[in-house]
Amino acid sequence: MNCKNCQTPLEEDAQFCNYCGAKVIKSRITFKELVTLFIDDIFGVDSRFFRTLKEMAIHPDRVLNEYLSGVRRRYVNPFAFMAVAVGISLVVFKYYEQDFLDVNSEFNKDSIEELKKDANMDLSQYKNLSEQEFKKKELKKSIAQNQLKFMDSYMNFMLNYYNIMMFLFLPFYAMLSKWTYRKPHNYGEHIIMNTYIIGFTTFVSLIFFGLALLINPKIYSLSFLFTIVFYLFALGKLYKNTFWQHILKLLRFSLGLLIIFAFILLIAFGVGIVMAATGMVKM
Repeated sequence: MNCKNCQTPLEEDAQFCNYCGAKVIKSRITFKELVTLFIDDIFGVDSRFFRTLKEMAIHPDRVLNEYLSGVRRRYVNPFAFMAVAVGISLVVFKYYEQDFLDVNSEFNKDSIEELKKDANMDLSQYKNLSEQEFKKKELKKSIAQNQLKFMDSYMNFMLNYYNIMMFLFLPFYAMLSKWTYRKPHNYGEHIIMNTYIIGFTTFVSLIFFGLALLINPKIYSLSFLFTIVFYLFALGKLYKNTFWQHILKLLRFSLGLLIIFAFILLIAFGVGIVMAATGMVKM
């Protein structure tokens, strides 16, 4: 009898291959075996998935370092790890769709209230203004309305395509970490590191989301703080940074995040102006 994976000769009573470590399968697949296989390999206590999740919580630097150095069988594939996290999040967020939208609106509640105030502005009370001033008010109202529409469309788009968007953002996160921690890892290795980190922090964000629903919506904002702290914790341990190096990396990382967020806000504001101007022309 030979191993079906590597063709190495096996003893008749062998349970595992001595060469590649694969389990010796002698029986055909049954429904019962499918259920057992799913529970053991995916959700089993000793599975690579839960081992990866546990190690990422305790020793993220070990997971990243070992996987990058070639230890691959011990941990689940980083893209599969992230896909499971994002997939579960998508199911949860879709199930609690309105709660998800309400919780996320807490981040910029004041600015949203201001936009709503401008969007619902009663222009009839400004009859005594000059034509130029009245047009400014009219444009301000139109911009606010379109910005709110854009924000609603963006949140609904994120909700419906959360899994795709997370993977599309991955190269930008890797670019940010490569900019923050330049050597010795290349961009491809930063992709792997970010995939594991995003996967783990996505699982943790579900816990914050649950607490936000049970206690206070503002708790969910802590998930973003946790992501930054864990990000720097994991990479800081990997690169063996000192306290002051941590501080410098935090400043560099925060600057990168501010640039990204400013870019997104600029796009949102620009879209609002374009939509408002287009609406004014049609009028």
